[in-house]
Amino acid sequence: MRVAIVGGPGIGKSTLVRQLADLYHNGSYGEGEKGVWDPRVLADIEAGRNAVGVTEYFGRLYDANYRDALEHDRPGRVIFFEGARITLEAHIAEYPAEAHDALRAVLAIGDWWKPDRIVCLTSSTSTIEKHIRQRNRPHEGVELMVHRFRLIDAEFRRLAALDPAAVVVNRDDLEFHERRDLVRIIEAAGLPMFREIEYRVVPDPR
Repeated sequence: MRVAIVGGPGIGKSTLVRQLADLYHNGSYGEGEKGVWDPRVLADIEAGRNAVGVTEYFGRLYDANYRDALEHDRPGRVIFFEGARITLEAHIAEYPAEAHDALRAVLAIGDWWKPDRIVCLTSSTSTIEKHIRQRNRPHEGVELMVHRFRLIDAEFRRLAALDPAAVVVNRDDLEFHERRDLVRIIEAAGLPMFREIEYRVVPDPR
C-alpha cells in the first residue's frame, strides 16, 4: 500500500512521513530539504522564477521515489511518500496565469503514481507560523512562507475534494510526536493499523 502525505509548506509533512514509517517499519520517501535539493531551486522558489523548471525538478524527484518503491511495495506493507501529483498541481497557484498551461503539461510525469491513499494536511495559518518560527531556518522567511501556505493550502483542499483517494486531515492540535495523535491520523485516513513490536517485562535475574 502506498500512502502520500501532502500539504502546504511548514505543515509538518516530513515529520509525519518519518514518524509513520517508523511505526510501520516499511520505510518512506521524503522530498528532502535544503541540503538535498539543487542549490538553485530554493533561490528560484523564493524569487518566483523558473516555474516550469522548479515543478519539473520536484516531479522528477517524486518520480524517482515512486519508481524505487515499485521494488519494495507488496501485500501487507505500507510505504509512505512525501508528495504526489496533487502536490505539483497545488503549487501552480504560486505562479502567474501565463505559466499555468506549461505547468499543467509537467503534471503528466505523475499520472502513473496513483497512491492508494493521499493524506492531505491542512491547518490554520497560526499553526504554520508557529512551526516555521520553531524551525528557525535562515532560508524560510515567516511572512513569505505563510503567504505561500495560504495560496497552496486552498488549492490542496480544492483538489483533494476531487480525488476519491484523498483524505483531508486538520493538523491543528495534533502533535506528530505523540502516539495518540498518530493513531488518530491513521484512523482518519483509513489505513491498516501498524503491528506493535512486543515489549516484555523481563524478570531481573539477580
